[in-house]
Amino acid sequence: MYNIVICCLVNLFRMVLIRRFMQVFFSKDVSGKKELIVYGLFYVVNTTFYLVFHLPLLNFFCNLAGIFVITLLYINIFKINIMVTLLIYFINMGCDTLAVVMFIDNYKEGVVFNQLFTIIMVLLFFMCVLAAEKIVTSKKITDVVLPEHSLSLMLVPLISILLFGGLLFDNNSPDNIIFEMETLGLLLINMVVFYLYNGILKAYIYKIDKLILEQKLSMYANQLDTIMKSENGIRSLQHDMKHHIIQLEIMAKQNGQTDIAEYLQKMMDFMDVQDETVHSGNLDIDSVLNYMIHKAKKGLKEVNVKVNVPSNMTSCFYINVIIGNLLENAIEAAENTENKILNIDIHNKQGVLYLDIENSYSNKVDVKEHIFLTSKADSHKHGIGLMNVKRIVEEHKGVMNFTYDENLFRVKLIMYTEKSGK
Repeated sequence: MYNIVICCLVNLFRMVLIRRFMQVFFSKDVSGKKELIVYGLFYVVNTTFYLVFHLPLLNFFCNLAGIFVITLLYINIFKINIMVTLLIYFINMGCDTLAVVMFIDNYKEGVVFNQLFTIIMVLLFFMCVLAAEKIVTSKKITDVVLPEHSLSLMLVPLISILLFGGLLFDNNSPDNIIFEMETLGLLLINMVVFYLYNGILKAYIYKIDKLILEQKLSMYANQLDTIMKSENGIRSLQHDMKHHIIQLEIMAKQNGQTDIAEYLQKMMDFMDVQDETVHSGNLDIDSVLNYMIHKAKKGLKEVNVKVNVPSNMTSCFYINVIIGNLLENAIEAAENTENKILNIDIHNKQGVLYLDIENSYSNKVDVKEHIFLTSKADSHKHGIGLMNVKRIVEEHKGVMNFTYDENLFRVKLIMYTEKSGK
């Protein structure tokens, strides 16, 4: 009865550790009720088989099947399910084997030994879980499918399990010291797999994120192209319309129609007010800035702009992505304040772009991965924009800093625009 109680308690703790191991790989939220049912069934079946039959081969298949079923709670990609199952099972099996060869003499298959040794086994497993949690620092698997390298990772625990099985059932197996060394060696090799897994996952996620960024930039390029065409069309229409109004005003005065002449003069005055705010000569950047500034003046009380960029400046598309994202966030933040202030300072010196955007704000500042986010309900959208800006700045060997006080939020950015500076 003493051994049965110890066995049940230790196996319960093992279930907890297996769940923690799963959380190393998977981040998907699972219903607590569903987890309780699956883990509970695995615990009951596993404990019953061990206490009743004492057959290592039966326990082997029971553990493998149980862990595999648990992985299906989090993701249903066969390649990943198998890899995680083999890794977790071998670490568990290696810890059990190491405890047996270190503390039990003349171990025989199917013979029940003092269950105090199972405490040592589960503590070794606990240490491996803690190590795995420290090693795997990358984003956890959600809908990411690992590339073909995962097949190679899968082979390491599989071969280790086969080697262990051969040694355990071999009557001519080496003495305990050699067996201990082999067990430790295989455990270390499988822990190294976690380093490889972490590195591959980081590289693969970076590749996916880069593809997503390129798609977003392509979409943004289409939006900017539409904006610039619209601005150019309005500018052309405005230019021609002035000439038409002047001619109509002359004709009205000649015919003594002073009321029509006055009306046309008012139209001219109104159009002069609507002249573009920014006219640096760089059509790409002017178009985006005038669009955003026009948007800002509709909702803000004070908009101050200083722009000095060369007409032939390179990297205009990426600069427009930066300006568009930062100004969009700044305008929305300023609109929700009483002061409604926006200050813009953009200039270029010797191939280096200096950008300084300052706006009033009233929302709580939230920092995630060194990026400041808005506290609005759609903050994830702004987070994506700022991450895109951050990546573009880093690719151009630039620096971006955020500062704020009680009333004003400020973004300062420096980056190369010439090809030689990349």
